[in-house]
Amino acid sequence: METLDIANLNQRFGIPEQVTFREGPGGFPILSVTNAHGTLELTPYGGHILSYQPAGQAPVLFVSRASTYIPGKPIRGGIPICWPWFGPRLDDPAMPMHGFARLLFWNVEAVSPSANGTEVRFSLHNDERTQPYWPHAFELTLRVVLGTQLQVELTTRNTGSEPFALTQALHTYFSVGDIDRVTIAGLEPASYFDSLTRTAVAPEGKSIAIQSEVDRVYGNTSADCRICDAALKREIRVAKSGSHSTVVWNPWVEKSKRMADFGDDEFSGMLCIESTNARDDVVTLPPGSSHTLSQILSVC
Repeated sequence: METLDIANLNQRFGIPEQVTFREGPGGFPILSVTNAHGTLELTPYGGHILSYQPAGQAPVLFVSRASTYIPGKPIRGGIPICWPWFGPRLDDPAMPMHGFARLLFWNVEAVSPSANGTEVRFSLHNDERTQPYWPHAFELTLRVVLGTQLQVELTTRNTGSEPFALTQALHTYFSVGDIDRVTIAGLEPASYFDSLTRTAVAPEGKSIAIQSEVDRVYGNTSADCRICDAALKREIRVAKSGSHSTVVWNPWVEKSKRMADFGDDEFSGMLCIESTNARDDVVTLPPGSSHTLSQILSVC
């Protein structure tokens, strides 16, 4: 892993009035990007996107005020990367929930202006830190472009000699004005697995309203989702590719109280719509092959 010294990062990747690194909570390096399209903040810890605010708009992403910034612990909010498994590891529940990628420092590979905006690339590959969790050789690349939309691409390459299978997610936390006044469109034709009741549910044929704790994996869907936020008078569109499952999550009242890194009342101002390869949507990579999970966020 390259040095994460702030001065060195600014010398190598800083762009005057557009890209800077600073020390953030817990001493984590924070990469701030500003251009004509808006602002973006990321940290190499977990390859984690912390904030996205289009010009003239309210912030799109939610981060809990109670989140910890401690190595080995996940950041609660933004866009955590769940990889190479989503949820618990079925053959070893003692392993970290949602994998190890969000718990390690990634390399900063490049920060540069592009035709579409400002591009940031982070990478993670197998080394002595990943061996206790996963025996496979891999290269993981995160590409983020701040332009008229926010483009996020997570590419996995199998650099070893044996195939491997994975599940994963861009576990995006959205900021909403009032969860009671939010509906989600785009998943009407899809059936889902209810992770709370452990049951399969047939398509409901209507937009989703959140009125209690929700934890659902919608299957066989590559559709865009639209978060219709009446309180903020806006619509957030979540387009995706490389994914045939979508997770919808809100902890509601009681679970919020049980979560040490989440404010008791914060459920009312957030919603997770996650672009995933989850449950039956498993990605199997032969040696030398790659897969890209991507999402594009836009606001109108």
